Amino acid sequence: MKESYQSMGVAGDAKMSDGIINCKSSSYHSISETDTDVNKIAAKDIPSHQSAHRKRCCKKHKSFLSGIILGAFLVCSRTLYEDVRLMMTIIHSSSTNHRTHNPKLHTLNTLLHLHSHNQTVVSIGPRPYFLINEMDNSNPELKRTLQKCALNIKSFRPSDFVLGHRGAALQFPEHTDRSHDAATRMGAGVVECDINLTKDKQLICRHEMCDLHLTTNVLMTPLASKCTKQFRPAIGNLPATAKCCTTDFTLSEIQTQMCGKMSSSNKHAKTPQQYISHTKSFQTELYAHDCPHIQSHKNFIDVVNANGGSFSPEYKMLDYKFTKQYTRQMFLQQVLHDYNSTDPSRVYFQGFEWEDLYYVAKNQFGNTFALDKNWIALTYTRHQLLNYFHPLVDHGVTAIAPSISMLLEVDTENNLVPTLYAKVARELGLGIVAWTLERSDALSKGGGWYYSTISQVLRTDSDVIKVLDVLYEDVGIMAIWTDWPSVATFYANCKGISLR
Repeated sequence: MKESYQSMGVAGDAKMSDGIINCKSSSYHSISETDTDVNKIAAKDIPSHQSAHRKRCCKKHKSFLSGIILGAFLVCSRTLYEDVRLMMTIIHSSSTNHRTHNPKLHTLNTLLHLHSHNQTVVSIGPRPYFLINEMDNSNPELKRTLQKCALNIKSFRPSDFVLGHRGAALQFPEHTDRSHDAATRMGAGVVECDINLTKDKQLICRHEMCDLHLTTNVLMTPLASKCTKQFRPAIGNLPATAKCCTTDFTLSEIQTQMCGKMSSSNKHAKTPQQYISHTKSFQTELYAHDCPHIQSHKNFIDVVNANGGSFSPEYKMLDYKFTKQYTRQMFLQQVLHDYNSTDPSRVYFQGFEWEDLYYVAKNQFGNTFALDKNWIALTYTRHQLLNYFHPLVDHGVTAIAPSISMLLEVDTENNLVPTLYAKVARELGLGIVAWTLERSDALSKGGGWYYSTISQVLRTDSDVIKVLDVLYEDVGIMAIWTDWPSVATFYANCKGISLR
């Protein structure tokens, strides 16, 4: 708010200055610009026709300026009133003991908090330095480069090379206001919102249509009775189960009666409380204990926009039964509509359903990332891969976006090298976006599924930097999804990749 009013003032000053200059620069103006004491100038020194023209000139500009000021006041007065009213409501609600569940207040609270800080400041924390210190000497040149950057870079810039996966979901509840905010604060130039529909067909950020029993506290609320499948405790060898979907609830119900939490479940649970209280050992509850706010798609746009970031909406609802009254194309268009006032270059649409991306590309709106989890493609020959990728090229899709495990393999000398899949994609001119860094347990434990094709050469957590370096230098990725952006942000600043 403050910035917009300041910029308005600057614009007004500029126009006033222009008016003064135009009057002074009139061809009839005979007063020296260095003579500022007009009382010293005799009336007889100014011919009557010149004086009359000067008066008409200045009067014209004064009327013009008055019109601009009045128009600006009328345009802004309603917005000013609404902003002040909401701000006073926030101040009042903060003085009470109960929690206010008002989505507009949550969003405005976040925006006010963001605007009170220098938005160009990026904080990466200690993790990148910790990993660099732990690096072995298998790649001494890379280690020296990173150590030099650690000593010399005093401030960091956001990078579009860094994509915040569900925000900063390693330690923050995914797709909450604080997760999206944390991602941009750690330098992610682009932040993700996985888009699903609510019961009243509103757009909401959730990774899956039916993950509310994992990512929220819905099972502990009266809304639990509305879940597709209510909680069933573990009995004998049968695990505890539940299934709660975004389509079971309205957007208002989700945002006012549920809280975000770290994604987890306990298959041995006997109670709903046990079921939702099972955060992974490498994660934390530190940022989840006081009801993180679940984001609608519009909330997400507001928060990321306030930080000057870019957006990556992912089309979900893959298992939803669309009807003639509400088609999938209507869903796609509803998402596009929310970006009508956004520069298309700041939007990176993504999805596993490639036909969705063809629709976006046809409408020439934003960039498109074709997500890929077709593991069979790793067995394709070069000719088969050419045929596989050509439709993306023909439809103008920006990039192919597979998992890290589809882009890297280990050669006979135990080096990390690009797969044939990666080589052919790059040969065709497709951009490559990898997922997902910093989402797994320690690499010293194998790293989990994301590193399944290269786990045999991973020894320490610091190997994540080696993986990132090979992905950038040898595979040629244009960006990478990460659950903790700080490491990729450090690397991007050190290498000078897509910095703002």
